[in-house]
Amino acid sequence: MKKALKLLFVLSLMVSATGCNQYIRTQNTSDGHIYYGAYNRRDMIHADVKLFQKGTKKECDGVVFLNAPSRSITLKNDRVSAKMKLGCNDGSLMDIDWQLRKNSFKDGFGEGKDQLNNVYKFTTMPKSEFNILNEGHKIEFAKEDSLLKY
Repeated sequence: MKKALKLLFVLSLMVSATGCNQYIRTQNTSDGHIYYGAYNRRDMIHADVKLFQKGTKKECDGVVFLNAPSRSITLKNDRVSAKMKLGCNDGSLMDIDWQLRKNSFKDGFGEGKDQLNNVYKFTTMPKSEFNILNEGHKIEFAKEDSLLKY
């Protein structure tokens, strides 16, 4: 019985170390478009990102990584800085600075630019809002064994 409880505890820790999709959208952009998508936590400091431009076929893929992960368990609700880097299928590159809640990678906001100096302001959103914005896109992330190692 004790072994089963230990195994259950270890499995629950593994599940909590990776996360479900966290949905994001632009608040406003200098190019006038709406972007929406999701990021999925890969481990304690990385998350994979998928982003779509509303009304077009533009898609972006990338990664979010915490700049200085904290091991503190007493300040779980503190925000930490993170970097989101995206490459899009039209050749544009986005570089976004984020502030994320460190214990869960959620409740965040970010601002950054692409190589044409278009400004993007992002925020997290609930899944219900994502479902309203979504135009039939499916959020899929690569399997962990096929991802680049840092």
